[in-house]
Amino acid sequence: MSSRFEARTALISMLLLSLSILVDQRMSLPILILTIAFNFNVLKALAKLTPLIAFYIVSSFFLGGVDKILTMVALLSLFLFLYGLNPEEVGFALMYFRFPPRFAYSICISLRLLQNISNDLNNLFQLRKIERFSYLELLKRLTNIAIIRAISMAESLESRNFDLDMRIPHINKPNLKDYALLLSSIILALLSLL
Repeated sequence: MSSRFEARTALISMLLLSLSILVDQRMSLPILILTIAFNFNVLKALAKLTPLIAFYIVSSFFLGGVDKILTMVALLSLFLFLYGLNPEEVGFALMYFRFPPRFAYSICISLRLLQNISNDLNNLFQLRKIERFSYLELLKRLTNIAIIRAISMAESLESRNFDLDMRIPHINKPNLKDYALLLSSIILALLSLL
């Protein structure tokens, strides 16, 4: 297995860490450090989202919620951690936990579509450096691409006669790194209850 985590342990860990933030917001910094330590790509993605984070900081300052900034960054890092998982494995993990296949595949397809649109957005930013168009034009182009991607994905599933019942979930076995993430998540969740 590559640097990716097994989806079942990652889902459980992210749920525990999210609940830890909900119970005690002081756990935001340890959780942020944990997600970066286990997946360094989270830090790279957070760096790309600096304008969004800066906007949130400025708006929080004016609205009086400066203490919530770290919580928002920690929750964003948890999302980015899940975003880095293989969408098909996430769908299989949800079915393993007895979620309905229709729900699991809708999450799987949503994650896949989100990853594709994210790549398209990166391509549009590269194109924007060459063509020098406005952010409004970038938003229009991204919307058009997202609609085309969604329609093509729906047509692809329909043309292949996609059937939820015919898919057999394949679950990978957790390795040592997965167990370390799960144990760290449990420890942080217990600490948030104290």
